[in-house]
Amino acid sequence: METLKKFVEEEGVKLKLIADTGKDIKKLYGSGRVTYLIDKSGYIRFIQKGVPNNEDFLQQLQLLQ
Repeated sequence: METLKKFVEEEGVKLKLIADTGKDIKKLYGSGRVTYLIDKSGYIRFIQKGVPNNEDFLQQLQLLQ
């Protein structure tokens, strides 16, 4: 969570980011380290296995705003 907090502060991200500490999302979408960007309607707009490239992720966030 501290890493997400730092990322949000440094990049000025206004959207809610969550970490699946309770493994609830893992149960819905599968195992492994994966980053999903899900819009307000529940559609997955970005998937990155492993640690996402911050520039790619930020670009996808911009497209949603």
